[in-house]
Amino acid sequence: MRFNLLVLKKRSVMTVAALALAAGMVAGRERPTLELVQERAPHAPQAADDGIDLSRLNRGEATTPQTDLFARRDFAAAKQQVAKAAPEKPSAPPLPFKYFGRLTENGKTDVFVMRGEDLLAVAAGETLGEYRVDAVSESSISFTYLPLKTKQTLGLQ
Repeated sequence: MRFNLLVLKKRSVMTVAALALAAGMVAGRERPTLELVQERAPHAPQAADDGIDLSRLNRGEATTPQTDLFARRDFAAAKQQVAKAAPEKPSAPPLPFKYFGRLTENGKTDVFVMRGEDLLAVAAGETLGEYRVDAVSESSISFTYLPLKTKQTLGLQ
Protein backbone atom coordinates (compact mmCIF):
# COMPACT_ATOMS: atom_id res chain seq x y z
CA MET A 1 0.00 0.00 0.00
CA ARG A 2 2.82 2.33 0.93
CA PHE A 3 4.56 1.56 -2.40
CA ASN A 4 1.41 2.43 -4.38
CA LEU A 5 1.08 5.81 -2.61
CA LEU A 6 4.69 6.58 -3.36
CA VAL A 7 4.24 5.75 -7.08
CA LEU A 8 1.02 7.79 -7.19
CA LYS A 9 2.78 10.81 -5.61
CA LYS A 10 5.64 10.55 -8.14
CA ARG A 11 3.21 10.41 -11.04
CA SER A 12 1.24 13.40 -9.81
CA VAL A 13 4.45 15.41 -9.28
CA MET A 14 5.61 14.48 -12.81
CA THR A 15 2.22 15.46 -14.27
CA VAL A 16 2.23 18.84 -12.50
CA ALA A 17 5.80 19.50 -13.64
CA ALA A 18 4.93 18.63 -17.25
CA LEU A 19 1.89 20.92 -17.18
CA ALA A 20 3.94 23.76 -15.68
CA LEU A 21 6.56 23.32 -18.37
CA ALA A 22 3.95 23.33 -21.15
CA ALA A 23 2.24 26.39 -19.67
CA GLY A 24 5.57 28.21 -19.52
CA MET A 25 6.28 27.45 -23.17
CA VAL A 26 2.84 28.65 -24.25
CA ALA A 27 3.01 31.76 -22.09
CA GLY A 28 6.36 32.68 -23.60
CA ARG A 29 4.90 32.70 -27.09
CA GLU A 30 1.96 34.95 -26.38
CA ARG A 31 1.88 38.44 -27.79
CA PRO A 32 0.55 41.44 -25.98
CA THR A 33 -3.12 42.01 -26.67
CA LEU A 34 -2.87 45.77 -26.72
CA GLU A 35 -1.35 47.16 -29.87
CA LEU A 36 -0.93 50.81 -30.52
CA VAL A 37 -2.56 52.04 -33.66
CA GLN A 38 -1.26 55.18 -35.23
CA GLU A 39 -3.91 57.52 -36.38
CA ARG A 40 -3.76 58.42 -40.01
CA ALA A 41 -5.26 61.36 -41.70
CA PRO A 42 -8.08 60.29 -44.00
CA HIS A 43 -7.03 60.43 -47.61
CA ALA A 44 -8.81 60.00 -50.92
CA PRO A 45 -8.55 56.54 -52.43
CA GLN A 46 -6.17 56.41 -55.37
CA ALA A 47 -6.98 54.51 -58.52
CA ALA A 48 -4.42 51.80 -59.06
CA ASP A 49 -3.14 51.32 -62.60
CA ASP A 50 -3.64 47.61 -63.06
CA GLY A 51 -3.39 47.64 -66.85
CA ILE A 52 -7.10 47.02 -67.48
CA ASP A 53 -8.74 49.19 -70.12
CA LEU A 54 -12.34 49.50 -68.95
CA SER A 55 -13.38 51.36 -72.10
CA ARG A 56 -13.10 48.13 -74.09
CA LEU A 57 -15.92 46.46 -72.17
CA ASN A 58 -19.13 45.97 -74.16
CA ARG A 59 -21.94 47.28 -72.03
CA GLY A 60 -25.51 46.59 -72.93
CA GLU A 61 -24.62 45.06 -76.30
CA ALA A 62 -25.59 41.50 -77.09
CA THR A 63 -22.64 39.40 -78.11
CA THR A 64 -22.79 36.49 -80.52
CA PRO A 65 -20.55 33.45 -80.39
CA GLN A 66 -17.57 33.63 -82.70
CA THR A 67 -17.96 30.03 -83.83
CA ASP A 68 -20.98 27.96 -84.74
CA LEU A 69 -21.25 25.25 -82.10
CA PHE A 70 -23.44 23.07 -84.33
CA ALA A 71 -21.41 23.36 -87.53
CA ARG A 72 -20.23 20.21 -89.27
CA ARG A 73 -16.66 19.35 -88.44
CA ASP A 74 -14.05 17.41 -90.41
CA PHE A 75 -12.25 15.11 -87.98
CA ALA A 76 -10.24 13.36 -90.69
CA ALA A 77 -7.81 16.29 -90.84
CA ALA A 78 -7.37 16.14 -87.07
CA LYS A 79 -6.62 12.40 -87.29
CA GLN A 80 -3.96 13.06 -89.93
CA GLN A 81 -2.31 15.67 -87.73
CA VAL A 82 -2.28 13.26 -84.80
CA ALA A 83 -0.80 10.53 -87.00
CA LYS A 84 1.95 12.90 -88.16
CA ALA A 85 2.68 13.93 -84.58
CA ALA A 86 3.08 10.31 -83.46
CA PRO A 87 6.43 9.75 -81.75
CA GLU A 88 9.24 8.44 -83.87
CA LYS A 89 10.80 5.06 -83.32
CA PRO A 90 13.32 5.28 -80.46
CA SER A 91 16.96 5.31 -81.44
CA ALA A 92 20.12 4.32 -79.64
CA PRO A 93 22.04 7.04 -77.83
CA PRO A 94 25.46 8.02 -79.17
CA LEU A 95 28.24 5.62 -78.28
CA PRO A 96 29.69 6.45 -74.85
CA PHE A 97 33.08 5.01 -75.89
CA LYS A 98 36.15 6.79 -77.26
CA TYR A 99 39.03 4.96 -78.88
CA PHE A 100 42.10 5.07 -76.64
CA GLY A 101 44.62 2.85 -78.39
CA ARG A 102 45.87 -0.67 -79.02
CA LEU A 103 48.65 -2.73 -77.49
CA THR A 104 50.34 -5.62 -79.27
CA GLU A 105 52.23 -7.94 -76.98
CA ASN A 106 53.52 -11.46 -77.81
CA GLY A 107 51.51 -11.48 -81.03
CA LYS A 108 48.23 -10.60 -79.29
CA THR A 109 46.59 -7.21 -79.87
CA ASP A 110 44.34 -5.62 -77.25
CA VAL A 111 42.14 -2.63 -78.14
CA PHE A 112 41.31 -0.09 -75.44
CA VAL A 113 38.41 2.36 -75.21
CA MET A 114 37.46 4.99 -72.64
CA ARG A 115 33.99 5.20 -71.13
CA GLY A 116 34.02 8.38 -69.11
CA GLU A 117 36.98 7.96 -66.75
CA ASP A 118 37.19 4.16 -67.15
CA LEU A 119 39.72 2.46 -69.44
CA LEU A 120 38.32 -0.78 -70.88
CA ALA A 121 39.93 -3.52 -72.98
CA VAL A 122 37.45 -4.75 -75.60
CA ALA A 123 37.22 -8.03 -77.46
CA ALA A 124 34.50 -9.52 -79.67
CA GLY A 125 31.65 -11.10 -77.70
CA GLU A 126 32.11 -9.04 -74.51
CA THR A 127 29.23 -7.10 -72.97
CA LEU A 128 29.95 -3.61 -71.63
CA GLY A 129 26.81 -2.50 -69.78
CA GLU A 130 24.09 -2.00 -72.39
CA TYR A 131 26.49 -2.65 -75.29
CA ARG A 132 27.83 -5.87 -76.78
CA VAL A 133 31.08 -5.87 -78.77
CA ASP A 134 30.33 -7.64 -82.05
CA ALA A 135 33.65 -7.32 -83.87
CA VAL A 136 37.03 -5.62 -83.55
CA SER A 137 38.86 -4.89 -86.81
CA GLU A 138 41.88 -2.82 -87.78
CA SER A 139 39.70 0.21 -88.58
CA SER A 140 36.61 -0.04 -86.33
CA ILE A 141 34.78 -1.66 -83.43
CA SER A 142 31.18 -2.81 -83.99
CA PHE A 143 28.77 -2.56 -81.06
CA THR A 144 25.13 -3.54 -80.55
CA TYR A 145 22.98 -1.41 -78.25
CA LEU A 146 21.14 -4.26 -76.52
CA PRO A 147 17.86 -2.58 -75.43
CA LEU A 148 17.01 -1.67 -79.04
CA LYS A 149 19.23 -4.19 -80.87
CA THR A 150 20.78 -1.31 -82.82
CA LYS A 151 24.20 -1.71 -84.49
CA GLN A 152 26.75 1.08 -84.03
CA THR A 153 30.36 1.46 -85.16
CA LEU A 154 33.28 3.25 -83.53
CA GLY A 155 36.08 4.27 -85.88
CA LEU A 156 39.67 3.66 -84.75
CA GLN A 157 41.30 6.88 -85.85
